[in-house]
Amino acid sequence: MSGSIRIRLAVKGDISTIQKSIAEWLNWEIPREESIKRALRKKELLVASQERKVIGFIHQVMHEDIIDGGLNSFITCFYVAPEFRSTGVGSGLLGRAIKDALSKGAVGIEASTASPDARRLYERHHFKQFMGNGTMGEVFLELDIEEYERASLAVRKKPRKIPS
Repeated sequence: MSGSIRIRLAVKGDISTIQKSIAEWLNWEIPREESIKRALRKKELLVASQERKVIGFIHQVMHEDIIDGGLNSFITCFYVAPEFRSTGVGSGLLGRAIKDALSKGAVGIEASTASPDARRLYERHHFKQFMGNGTMGEVFLELDIEEYERASLAVRKKPRKIPS
């Protein structure tokens, strides 16, 4: 798999690939084009692309949350093409989604999944389960923002090795 991977906001040209990927992933064919267009207008949809081909995407909705007392983000859809899983594409998408949400003032970032692999990915990015059955079915996870920020700060402070 050659070529660099780019994380960017989705554009109109990505709609058909996103729509097709969701239908194949969920084995559920319904009209999604208008929903995807709304997500584009609201700048809620990020894609990972390689050589201009969409290989993954993440959709997060920003909303006021009276429980958290402020703006919150909920990740509603997160997909990486099977041949690109475990290559860092999902981490890239999730990391950018977290940064975008925090830069917009989110006080909470949440997600849900029934996939053990996705759950492990979220947990590597400092999400903690707060609801759901961990042994089967869907679980709900929330980003531990303080832990995430401490880890990010530690990475930025770590001295870089300069090749000799």
